[in-house]
Amino acid sequence: MGMALPEVLVHDLQSAGYYPQLTQGILADSLYEEPVLAHFVHIDTHVDIESIHRHVTAFVLTETRLLLAHVDDDPNAEPGAKPRAVTSSEDIELDRLGTVMVGRTFADPAAYKPGDKPVEVSLTMSWGASKRIEAFPETCGDPNCMGDHGYGGSIFAEDVMLRVSAEAEGQAAVDRMADFAGKLRAAVFHARLRSRR
Repeated sequence: MGMALPEVLVHDLQSAGYYPQLTQGILADSLYEEPVLAHFVHIDTHVDIESIHRHVTAFVLTETRLLLAHVDDDPNAEPGAKPRAVTSSEDIELDRLGTVMVGRTFADPAAYKPGDKPVEVSLTMSWGASKRIEAFPETCGDPNCMGDHGYGGSIFAEDVMLRVSAEAEGQAAVDRMADFAGKLRAAVFHARLRSRR
């Protein structure tokens, strides 16, 4: 039996409304008695012509790691059968997080005052699990040149990219995301300092 989760995390999983007991079980079994310092629960829904697919990710920060618990609809479920869910969990040691990039969008920046809240927050994290390649054909600058100049491109380490907007999810969700992102960056900073000693 796993540990009990903080009440506010349980509340956020219940509010997401997508198999909350299942997600709670995954987290409780993965924490190994480590206390939760911060969390963020993100629900995502994709609609296509034939169906609706749901996905929830719980981001949980502890003193030593970032835990991600995912629950998805099973894409291979038989038509007419009971729904099935696919789960996965991953722990990333804080000093392994290579990138923790936080982007913030502010309304009316000319009137900005310290303490104003962003209306959108994005969080990009990477730890080397996956990379994205963007390639493009090279040119020599001559618009009439028909020569093959090969390809150029960039490799981006981007394991998780999350964006929360007041327009879509509400200002309270943006505030929770900003709080989580701030705590995560501070924890990663301190973990890196400890690893250098």
